[in-house]
Amino acid sequence: MLSKATSIRGLLLLLLSALAACGETPAPAGPQPGAPFPEIVLPALDDGPPLRLDAYRGRVVVLNVWATWCLPCREEMPSLQRLSDRFAPERLQVIGLTVDQDRNLAREFLLKYGITFPNASDPAGAVAEGLLGVKGYPDTFVIAADGRLAERVSGGRDWDGEEMVSLLSGLLGGGQ
Repeated sequence: MLSKATSIRGLLLLLLSALAACGETPAPAGPQPGAPFPEIVLPALDDGPPLRLDAYRGRVVVLNVWATWCLPCREEMPSLQRLSDRFAPERLQVIGLTVDQDRNLAREFLLKYGITFPNASDPAGAVAEGLLGVKGYPDTFVIAADGRLAERVSGGRDWDGEEMVSLLSGLLGGGQ
C-alpha cells in the first residue's frame, strides 16, 4: 500500500503536468502555414462547373468558409465583396465555401447582399471540417500564388480594412 505522502506527491505531479499542458495551444487541424494547400474541387453553389482551387494558381486566393446562420460570417461578407472588387481578379480571387444544408438559402443570402465572388457548397462539411479542420465559423484560408497556405484567419474580420489589405498587398508584391 502507498503511503499518504507518496499518494499526495503523485497527485501533485499529475496536477502540475496537467496545468503545464493547459498553457499549450494545440496546432489547429488542417493545412498549416507554409505547407501546400490541398488541391480540392468544390461543387459550385450556382450549379455551374466545380471550382478547382488549382485553377487559381498564380493568384492569391482568399477561401472563406461560412454559413448563413453564423452572425460573424454574415457581418464580414460585405467586406469580402469589397475586397474582391478592390483587387484585380487575375491577381486575387475571393472564394466562399458555405456549409449550409440549404443551398437555396445560401444563394438567396448572396443575392440579397450583392455577393458576386464565386461560392461553393459543402453541406456535409467533408471539406470544411474534414479536410481543412474548421471548428468554428467563419474560418478563412489565405493561399499564396504558389499554392501554399500563407495565413489562416479564424473569426470575423474587416477584409477591406488596413490590416487585411496590408497582408494581402504584401503577398501580391504591393500592387492591387
